[in-house]
Amino acid sequence: MSLYKRSSKSRLFPLVIMVCLISTSLLADQIQKPDASQKASIDKMHHKLHIDQAPFKEQEVQALKELNEMTILDDVKLEKVNVKIDELMAAKTQIMRLRYEHLIEMRAILSDAQKVPYDKNVLKRSAVK
Repeated sequence: MSLYKRSSKSRLFPLVIMVCLISTSLLADQIQKPDASQKASIDKMHHKLHIDQAPFKEQEVQALKELNEMTILDDVKLEKVNVKIDELMAAKTQIMRLRYEHLIEMRAILSDAQKVPYDKNVLKRSAVK
């Protein structure tokens, strides 16, 4: 089965795993573990992020597929490639905006003691890869 013909659930599964790993690593170092209320809020925020990002993730996959298909054509016009790149970047921009909104929301529910390790982990991930 093609990567692009998988169900939306299977395309979003890596995102769910990534969010779980990030949230686990962010919370793992904390001195003060989240209480039940915090845990429920965190779970709701992660779920909302997943739902909110889903259409943009689909747009991202579709735009990249179309861009790759365009680049192997003999008569491709650079203007069309640039339009497709703009579509791809617009989807990525929305994903990033939602992600950083989520990080800010997450930090807002943490206690002062929880913020220190959370902040350290966020800053560790800021290195360009």
